[in-house]
Amino acid sequence: MIRTVFWIWYAIGALLLIFFTVPQGLQFSNGLFLVFYAVYAGELIVKGYERPFVADRSVIFSAQPDPVRFLLSAVLIWTGGMAVEWYGVHTGHLFGSYGYSDILGPLLYGVPATLGFAWIAVVGNAVLLARDFGQSGWRLMVLRAVQVGFWTVLLDLVLDPVAHARGFWSWGDGGGFYGVPVSNFIGWLIAGSLLSLLIPPVRLTGRAVRRGTRLYQAVILMFGLVGLREGLPLCIIIAGIGAALAEGSLRYARSGQIPKL
Repeated sequence: MIRTVFWIWYAIGALLLIFFTVPQGLQFSNGLFLVFYAVYAGELIVKGYERPFVADRSVIFSAQPDPVRFLLSAVLIWTGGMAVEWYGVHTGHLFGSYGYSDILGPLLYGVPATLGFAWIAVVGNAVLLARDFGQSGWRLMVLRAVQVGFWTVLLDLVLDPVAHARGFWSWGDGGGFYGVPVSNFIGWLIAGSLLSLLIPPVRLTGRAVRRGTRLYQAVILMFGLVGLREGLPLCIIIAGIGAALAEGSLRYARSGQIPKL
């Protein structure tokens, strides 16, 4: 159900953002997109370890936590994401000096409540792209955290300039990449990596990996095309690179770790 809702919402939103504009009366849809994105990414992870393939070389990670445990992880990521955003907004540290508008929904101590779902979405989607490369235990956790940091920063290189250009939030110090300070991307690398440690090492099916890859590609390419419309050509180039790297990661999974897709 959430898969259908997400892709319908995505298709309508992408059409409006890329070719037209979002009507004032539908501005609430921006925040709802983040919620649907988070729920869909979470569902892919939960279903990915609830129904693994038989002959278990079709998996990435070794543990199989129950959905309740993942729900707890999601709550912790929401809380942690809101906490780092609150810290960033009120101190100017970690991400740089910035402030939010109310386009993404009601503000909670200066931070849209939907931002917690954004962190669940981005970190969860990046987990779906992570590979174990034959590692286990704490080495696997560290390796996954590094990969999650990479995928989240790659997405943010496209997302943040577009969000800034469309007034979702604004930067006080400017500079950097299309008005976004370099410290923001370092902050995303650190926060994304650490928040990924809250998700138990899960065994993911090939279907979950494939759908997670398509999800990441769809989101990064949508923001890349919006960036092109906003006069940010480097965003579509980075989006294309990100989509290609995600495809390469999926092909690696098909050829080695996850032969049954």
